[in-house]
Amino acid sequence: MAKFLTTTANSYHIEDIILNAQDTITLVTPYLKLSQNLIDRIKDADRKDIKIILIYGKDELKESQQKVLYSLNNIDIYYFHNLHAKCYYNETNMIVTSMNLYEFSEKNNREMGILLDSNLDRDLFLDAKNEVHSIINNSQNILNKNNSKSETIENAYELDYDEFEKIKNLKLTENLKEAYSEFKVKTENDKIEIENFPLKGINLEINGRIDFIFNDNSFYRDVKKHTSNKINNLPERYFWNRLQINAYPEKNFIIEYSNNGVNKSITKDLSIIKSVYTILNHTFDLSSNCITIRK
Repeated sequence: MAKFLTTTANSYHIEDIILNAQDTITLVTPYLKLSQNLIDRIKDADRKDIKIILIYGKDELKESQQKVLYSLNNIDIYYFHNLHAKCYYNETNMIVTSMNLYEFSEKNNREMGILLDSNLDRDLFLDAKNEVHSIINNSQNILNKNNSKSETIENAYELDYDEFEKIKNLKLTENLKEAYSEFKVKTENDKIEIENFPLKGINLEINGRIDFIFNDNSFYRDVKKHTSNKINNLPERYFWNRLQINAYPEKNFIIEYSNNGVNKSITKDLSIIKSVYTILNHTFDLSSNCITIRK
């Protein structure tokens, strides 16, 4: 749940947001005069190919700040003339605060803020992100080293859960039909199904998670005996339940409810499916009327 931050805690968590970003950092601040510590952290993020989105207002960029920021390879800079909001976030955490990214504020002002978690405070987190996207849509684009402005905002714009699942299922179905055209891909009640996939006697079902469901217990035991070590060594999480293999992404796999998140989730699902498909087809021979283990 939301956590209150004092001046020192604001500084700590702003740095933490930059340090722990996996894909994108968004920084909203009217006044901008970065401390050397934050400059170093932002440079480190840039070297890791983290996208940096900076929205500022009030004053023109000072030459020294401009030189630092323009040297980065993965930054978009926007100017919004009457900006007064201060907000900093990555994929998992956000600070809404009184603190500017201004060295004087860190050292001299009494500040306060609120720390939000993308899972525990999801509604507040999404409302704040959508407001930031609205600000960007109405801003002047000063520097763009990532995608175009319209593409960046369209892909980043938040979706609710139902929208996310609907778009994902449609796109994932299309991808599966293209990748495995010899199989019949069916969709019903938000569930995707492929019969006899990846082998005869196994059905693939996708409904939130990925399930490989076996029709026969002896075949399930054979598959588990000969492939479980290989499958369990894949980076994702696989659970062998009765007549099923249940597959999930890694524990630290973070998905945003956005168009970018849809594409990231589909890529991960296709990777899981392809890995299991490849292992099973390399292990079992389908050339005869019955399934046999390859020599």
